[in-house]
Amino acid sequence: MDIKSIEAFVRLCKDKNMSTAANNLYMTQQGLSKIIKRMEEELGVTLFLRNNRGVELTQTAKMLLSRAEAILGEYDEVLSSIKRSCQQVKGTVNAVLELGCLSILTPQPFLTFMEDYPFIDLRFGEHRDSICHRRLIEGEADIGIVAVATDDEHFDATPFFSVQSVIYIPKFHPLAKKKMVTIQDLRDVKLLLCGSTNYYSIMNDCKSAGFEVNLIMCTTDINVTMQCLQSGLGVSPFILGLNKAFTCPDDIVVRPLALLDEKHIYMLTKKGSRLSECAELFKKYFVNYYKE
Repeated sequence: MDIKSIEAFVRLCKDKNMSTAANNLYMTQQGLSKIIKRMEEELGVTLFLRNNRGVELTQTAKMLLSRAEAILGEYDEVLSSIKRSCQQVKGTVNAVLELGCLSILTPQPFLTFMEDYPFIDLRFGEHRDSICHRRLIEGEADIGIVAVATDDEHFDATPFFSVQSVIYIPKFHPLAKKKMVTIQDLRDVKLLLCGSTNYYSIMNDCKSAGFEVNLIMCTTDINVTMQCLQSGLGVSPFILGLNKAFTCPDDIVVRPLALLDEKHIYMLTKKGSRLSECAELFKKYFVNYYKE
């Protein structure tokens, strides 16, 4: 039994409804049911009885509830103590991001980190992948954030965020008739690629699928991309993260794009180097932010 299970149990005790509790916990009813079933099997008791309105607590659940709330209270206090201690850490963290990663991740985790750890001077910016690699190798940056991690000789790569893909298509284009577009559908299709994250992901997948990309234009400007789409120049695959699909003009449609495999954003650190206390704190903060 872990903290997440205890939190789920307390939430269901308070809501007395599986659907409501699952929504409040940002999980599926099936996921919540599995947690409760696992707890019941571990304890060897029945915790809830179903009724027309939802669930009813058994005597065992009522007895366990106060203990569970006390555990969560102590856990929150421990976390607060750790956070207060970490907030006193002073230093600088330099993070370099591959072009396009910031729009996928959004600036929010950087901003909340700076609020939570005011004594850490966080500096971050986007660069070409070659510059990111050079700055990490030369010790000018502590952390790198990239969409493609291929250099395992110089870097340790930690995947921390899974991304989805869509494709923008002019309404008159044949691909607009499809409900879902695959990488194989892009063979011989004129492509417009916006940002290096999209560029490398699509180029690599098409190469793995056995064909070369028919690349007409690449840019880092979504407005330029949209103008070229509206002119009928081609179609444009796009990697999504915490950001949503851009609002399209009426003559452009958006379709899901099935890549060859699951794509991640990676955190890079120089192989063999030890992170400073501040950089280690930033790394853990980021990984946990997107895990939640």
